[in-house]
Amino acid sequence: MKRLLLLAIVAPTLVPPALVAQPSPKVADAVVPVVGSTRGQSNSNFKTELQLANSTDTDSRGWLIYRPGNLVRRFDLAPFTTLSFADVVGEMGGTGLGTLDILLDAGSLPTIVARAYDDQPTGTTGVTVPAIAVEDALTTNDVRMLIVPRDLIRYRFNIGARALTGGATLHIHVRTATGTTRNLRALELEEHEFLQQPGDTFAGIALHPDDSIEIKIAEGRCVVYATTVDNQTNDSAIQVLAR
Repeated sequence: MKRLLLLAIVAPTLVPPALVAQPSPKVADAVVPVVGSTRGQSNSNFKTELQLANSTDTDSRGWLIYRPGNLVRRFDLAPFTTLSFADVVGEMGGTGLGTLDILLDAGSLPTIVARAYDDQPTGTTGVTVPAIAVEDALTTNDVRMLIVPRDLIRYRFNIGARALTGGATLHIHVRTATGTTRNLRALELEEHEFLQQPGDTFAGIALHPDDSIEIKIAEGRCVVYATTVDNQTNDSAIQVLAR
């Protein structure tokens, strides 16, 4: 196919990716749909904070994998400890936008808190990005809907998708606010492929305020999301489609 109970702070093991053993080839346990360390429109300087907290009395160990690029970081959380990154993509040696896999090889999946934020001298604006357990990602025949902002002058609107193991085919159905079909198209994604595009590009048509975008997974498994960002303040919101 183509296309918290906080008892201690544990410092991350910041070893260059080339010097660490590769993680197991098993499927990731959870995915943060979009993370980044990049400058963008309106002088934005987007980063992603990440916190992992082990709420159990046994160790939680595994890997963070940033895609694209397959940058990896090991994590090893003792019972009831927390690990945090101010800029997880930058601290892993990456730039741009992508997704983050959390892959366990021992213990339970930690509590995951991710926040995408615009870092400015006067402070930050941002949004919590939910981590999606892989079993909760959309799969074949699942149908969900994104809503286009009511104001496309004030806000910019992007849509992203991350295919999981085996890739995915999406059927995209755009409707007006009154339910009339405006466009139909299919999108094929390779295994682990990530993309984020302006909403018009993803939808295949110039979007109108209050349009709806129905996403049907024709084949495979995929996480789909949309971001709405204020063009003046860079304040943001996110829609994440899951089961």
